[in-house]
This record gives sequence, structure tokens and C-alpha cells, in this order.
Amino acid sequence: MSGVCSVKPGARALLVEDVFRRYLEARQEFNLALERCSLKGWPDKKAAVRNATYLQELFYERLSVRLKHLVLRSGLDEIRWNEYTSTAKVHERLQGGWSESEEQALRLCDKAYARMQSEIAKLQATADPPALDGPFTMAKRDPELVSAGSKLDSTIRALDRELSLESP
Repeated sequence: MSGVCSVKPGARALLVEDVFRRYLEARQEFNLALERCSLKGWPDKKAAVRNATYLQELFYERLSVRLKHLVLRSGLDEIRWNEYTSTAKVHERLQGGWSESEEQALRLCDKAYARMQSEIAKLQATADPPALDGPFTMAKRDPELVSAGSKLDSTIRALDRELSLESP
């Protein structure tokens, strides 16, 4: 990333970034379990399942790059960073609250991000959601996925406690 796009971030921004990185890692771990469980009974759907899980990997990477961009651009604004008291609030900011001007600035600063966005669009255009109905429905009953979901929920609760500004 270009130096024009960055500032030295404050402690709260770095905490939010670290916690959200761990959140994305936990989400990715669940995503891999979903892929494994979906393919157990549906090996013929491998291409559709792999496309869907790879697309999800790219979505997580996009969120990570967006957050890094925000941290480097506005990491000193501690009041703003105190608004992010849960992983859901960070996620919403990076997804629904992401502006077109932020998107353009990031694309200018990071050519790899622009390529990733193109890859996401290409994968979305070739996605086959109906092909996932059977494998994903079956996976929801798999004990491995149920366990992975429980672990993910527990991890998210712990991460949200780290972001909370309330005293323990």
C-alpha cells in the first residue's frame, strides 16, 4: 500500500484489527469444515461446493484488506474506533457501511485488491446456488459441522468480549 494512504494507527484501531483478524480466521476454519462436510455425501458436487467456499474465502480476505485500509487511513480516530464494540459492528462497517469513495481509494492504493474484486465478480457470475442445496442441507446435520459451529459461536463471544468497552 502506498504511504499516501496511511497513518500510524492508535491502540484501539490495532486491537479492532487484531480481534477481527482472529474472527475471520475462525470463520474460515468453519468454512473449511462446511466444505469437508458438504462433500462427504456429494462428491459429484465438488466443483460447486469448492467454488462457493473459495468465494467465501475471498469475501473474508476482502474484509481483511478493507479493515487494514481503514486502520491505515483513520487509525488515530480513537472515538470512531470505540464504536466497534463487537465483531458484528466491524463486519457491518466493512460490508454495508463501505462507501464507494472508500472502494475507489482502496482500489487505487492496492492493485491486488482490485484484482480480488474482479475474481469475486467472476466467481459470483459462475456460481450455482441450487447445486449447493443438497450438500449444505446434509452438512448441517453432520456432527463435525455442528461442533465447528459451536466452536465458532464460542470464539465470536470471546472476541466480542475483547472488543467490549464494558468492564469485565
